[in-house]
Amino acid sequence: MIRKIVKTILALSFVVVVMTACQTEKQEIENPQLRILYWDEASFLNRYGNMFLATHPNYKIEVIPLKGELVPGKDPIEVIKKMIQNKQPDIVQTDLDAYKILVKQNLLLSLDEFMKQDGYNLDDYVPAVLGALKDEENGKLYGLSATFNGLGLYYNKNLFESYGVPLPQDRMTWDEVFRLAERFPKQIMSSEKPLFGFYHKYSLSPFMMALNIGEGGGLSIYDPANKQFTIHTDAWNKVFETIIRCIKSGACYQASEPNEPDKMDEYSILKRSYPFLEGNIAMAVEQSSMLRTMISSQKPFGEFEWGVVSMPVHPENPDMGNGISMNEVFSIRSGSANREAAWEFIKYITGESYGKIAMRTNGEELPARKSLTEKEDNSGIDSFYKLDQTNNNIVEYLRLLPSEVIGQLDQSASKYLGEVSSGQLTVAEALEAIQNEVQSVMEEPVL
Repeated sequence: MIRKIVKTILALSFVVVVMTACQTEKQEIENPQLRILYWDEASFLNRYGNMFLATHPNYKIEVIPLKGELVPGKDPIEVIKKMIQNKQPDIVQTDLDAYKILVKQNLLLSLDEFMKQDGYNLDDYVPAVLGALKDEENGKLYGLSATFNGLGLYYNKNLFESYGVPLPQDRMTWDEVFRLAERFPKQIMSSEKPLFGFYHKYSLSPFMMALNIGEGGGLSIYDPANKQFTIHTDAWNKVFETIIRCIKSGACYQASEPNEPDKMDEYSILKRSYPFLEGNIAMAVEQSSMLRTMISSQKPFGEFEWGVVSMPVHPENPDMGNGISMNEVFSIRSGSANREAAWEFIKYITGESYGKIAMRTNGEELPARKSLTEKEDNSGIDSFYKLDQTNNNIVEYLRLLPSEVIGQLDQSASKYLGEVSSGQLTVAEALEAIQNEVQSVMEEPVL
């Protein structure tokens, strides 16, 4: 959940740049002190603190480490809430999911007044990123992130050309993607690997794959106002039928039990993480981190030509996608006595000047400001900025449900979708059974 410790050390040249900026940086707050909730001090300083302090030398920063507190068996959200209460940080760093929960529980301060006072420019911020961060009820921002991760549709140009299939395009519908996938023959390639038309990062779970695809079209499985679980609908039925048909036909990727070699080099590990790199998958929905990996390691990935386009869409919502995630959302704690200083920090690390330096050291994530990608024209990075809206409500709604309900959902989905695969049930019958069982558990009285 919390971003892994940053491995890249700031290059000396970058330090020179920020030290030069010290001479012109205006300091409006005298002797400010900030307490920041972050993974650990070393990773904070490497990624943010050193550059911020170089341009703000009168600031004092204390890092309150999450490392050591987030252990197996503990609810990470509850851990973060407890630390906010006990340690009283001025700035809280979380991922997107935790951020949204803290907003709903009024633990974070709105940034709108600060931005208005400073004329803080968000014009080049990715609209989908801002949409994901804005509170649904009042439209306010309670946090900002300098970076994000997205999903895109990657494709293997060699396979498309070999089998005479037209290349994918931006804003394809999901129906078009699955029709393209089904045009590839079901055969074993010369490398003794089966050929697949399509892979999704959730391919190991048809249920999660369906939820992700449906969510991108604005579908939901839970109505919080009426406390109703709603998956037995015509729209969801269509999504599940399409996916199950693709899996049964062999066009959609199905994982096989991998052989475990005694030793794996870095490239083999990457291919295990990203099956698309094996070269036997025509199209794959994968994270933007794979793009960064392929760009920075051109030689190992020279086995086939590839491209990437935007996430597929649904006809009813042609500008909506999903899959945006953020590991480093920074917010101000409600009640902070150092809110002006805290805003100065957030303003700096999410600003354009810091972004130009920081993105040279960040090999995985994408800048939340579109202007920072202008020098990467031929990389395919633009594909992750094409859709203006995002819908990630399923994870949010599932977090509202008790663990007993989630457990029943997992159990019912596994059971009834298995019966669909074996021909015992239709998709509609399976979705109805899942909905009834989950709703029944939701309505059970709390003891």
